[in-house]
Amino acid sequence: MVLLKAAAVALLAVVASAKPHQNPHGHGVSSWKNNIKNVVVLVQENRSFDTLAGGFTYSHDIDGMVGRRFCNPLNVSFPLENITCADKLAPANDIANDDPNHSITGTSFGLYSTYHPDETLIKKGHLKPNLLGFLTEQQVSNKHPGDATRASEILNYYTAAHIPVFEDMAKNYVLFDKWFCDVPGPTNPNRAYITSGTSHGHGSNDAGFNYGGLPQKSIFQQLSENNITWINYSNSSTNPNGVNKPGQKAKGFNPDAVFYNWTITSGAIDTNLKFLSEFYTDAANGTLPQFTYINPECCSYQSMHPPSPISMGENFIKGIYESLRNGPQWNETLFIVTFDEGGGFADHVAPPVNVPAGDSLTYTELAHDGKNATFDFTRLGVRVPTIMMSPWVGKGVIEHEGKNKGRTYSHASIPAFLAELWDLDNLTPRTAWSSTFEHLFLHKPRTDTPATLPQANSF
Repeated sequence: MVLLKAAAVALLAVVASAKPHQNPHGHGVSSWKNNIKNVVVLVQENRSFDTLAGGFTYSHDIDGMVGRRFCNPLNVSFPLENITCADKLAPANDIANDDPNHSITGTSFGLYSTYHPDETLIKKGHLKPNLLGFLTEQQVSNKHPGDATRASEILNYYTAAHIPVFEDMAKNYVLFDKWFCDVPGPTNPNRAYITSGTSHGHGSNDAGFNYGGLPQKSIFQQLSENNITWINYSNSSTNPNGVNKPGQKAKGFNPDAVFYNWTITSGAIDTNLKFLSEFYTDAANGTLPQFTYINPECCSYQSMHPPSPISMGENFIKGIYESLRNGPQWNETLFIVTFDEGGGFADHVAPPVNVPAGDSLTYTELAHDGKNATFDFTRLGVRVPTIMMSPWVGKGVIEHEGKNKGRTYSHASIPAFLAELWDLDNLTPRTAWSSTFEHLFLHKPRTDTPATLPQANSF
């Protein structure tokens, strides 16, 4: 009996010490879900990874531009002539001279040297992006043919000295160097993928995004249906009421939650949208919701979308970070900063192809050559710089490919992660495929996260 009792006690001890669903950091699923109570997402505008983070040198593990020869011909019709190679921006321009063409066909030209890459050949693996068309398209779209000096801004990159705020965040937290935007095209289709896992066939910033034009379920609707609190804080509209309604002549983009018909019909447009100024108050008071989504203004001073000054964008991000870091909810917060799309700026890493689309809808647009091009959303856009910040993540971590699902990070990784965190369904095939990042969480919070970030550089 004594031996049996001892064996039973030993067995109970083993069972008690077992931790089901271990992740690579050695702690159970339930623990990281209990640790992260608030998720904050800030989506800036129109910068590729190489442009903004390609000049970082604090880690040799970053797949960036330093020590790399990445070149484009002045004219893709003569690929061996008049070669221009990427270099650091010296002196750096606080405001980009030109806004590159970041339509779907414009991005296709940068990647494939044509507005009309054969999608069938791409799917079969017989056509690879040569990444040689960025310089040519920059001259065409901004009408300065033959001016390699000006056009090369699309290839060149900032150094850490130019963007001290962004570098300090990266050095202190997790930098993703293989995070791709979901659409090789403009702002709103990508923002729709961030917030619903599909753009519902929209490939341009058309009127469907203006006021409840999208019918699909968004993360905002899904959270409300599961009693998870959320606020879309916005500085993207100059309308005194915060939202541009049909028939009004106010300037600026609506908050991303207003893309969706549900936001209008459910009344969430009146209860779940706030001015950006209220974010700072809520952060200081510890009353931020479980999910915070922040729209910057667009596109003149904070968002980094040309002609927004880089320095003002840095100060904007700094203010958001410091409000979170010094607020009472910090120890339960995950803060993600990303960029909605590459903005037409070059990147030396070819985006993934043959990925699941958000749905079966296609999009057709007229290219600069006067011919139509149809896109089915089965290839991603370029890499965008993405940083994940929390006391629950490591310092100076460089994250490459995803570790689960499709082993690829895209914007749809955000709703995919929220589904994991709060036990929700995946919204679309894209969110079901995009990798999540909970394996990066630590088993105990750090105490060395910086309370302040450097001042933005004055150019």
